[in-house]
Amino acid sequence: MEINEMLMKALTSYDNNRARSMQKELGVSSIGGCRRSVYFTLNGEQKTNETLKLPALMGTAIHKMIEEAITETTWGEYQLELEVEFDGLKGHVDLYIPEVGAVVDWKTTKMKGLSYFPSTQQRWQVQLYGYLLSKNGQEVKTVSLVAIPRDGDERSIKVHTENYDEAIALEALAWLEDVKERVEVPEPENYANFCSLYCGYYGELCGGKGKAQAVESINDVVIISAAERYIEVSKQIKELELEKDSAKEALENIDGVIPSGIKISWATVNGRTSVDELEVEKLLGYVPKKQGEPSMRLTVK
Repeated sequence: MEINEMLMKALTSYDNNRARSMQKELGVSSIGGCRRSVYFTLNGEQKTNETLKLPALMGTAIHKMIEEAITETTWGEYQLELEVEFDGLKGHVDLYIPEVGAVVDWKTTKMKGLSYFPSTQQRWQVQLYGYLLSKNGQEVKTVSLVAIPRDGDERSIKVHTENYDEAIALEALAWLEDVKERVEVPEPENYANFCSLYCGYYGELCGGKGKAQAVESINDVVIISAAERYIEVSKQIKELELEKDSAKEALENIDGVIPSGIKISWATVNGRTSVDELEVEKLLGYVPKKQGEPSMRLTVK
């Protein structure tokens, strides 16, 4: 067995034996996600697709370390990994601080995901934790989402805090009720190349959205803002590149220091070394090719 296979087998086995992983009921974190996936969960469909697990496992490891670290502190009364349930809905609260009525949920992400944090789904989730706690007689004043980027450092941690608002939790419950009342299976909400890697129902039950399908209207204000900002920044980058090229042209063959201390100099840089494919084909009769890992390409226009 290869080392990477041994590692993933051990991590997966460990995760499968955790209480959260063995939970069969719909979890709070699923609300606001793909309606089709939630529909299948509510109707007891078995997952058959082997999804990629490392990002989620890294999130689990960070959660576990935070739990152990806070347990060793003495800075006040708190409850960790608190299981709460009301009216058939169950959730696990990462951190609840009764003294100030604060609910905290840790979120692991990537640096590029911070621009879209928090999403509506994440806000619904933490507000629902507050809702479940309040229905169990606990006082909730604020809810917080803490984004911890796996590829960042401590300066990159982003915290979003807002007042607990039952109306927001009820929005999430209305979304869930709508899925429960569906007679027909909802349409897929993610594309096949994403679902094949991360959705347990991908396959016979769901093939994801195909490229030929019409993209449905998006009303999430965070997504709308991100899309508009993406186009705006892309335009600014093009304009700045043109401005930079113009300045570079003005500095051609200039060497020296301007009064403000900025130094201008030119140097010869060797060209990029590459394989001569024609020569390789002459020697071998063919050119060996190595297929890279597939990646996602974003188009916003």
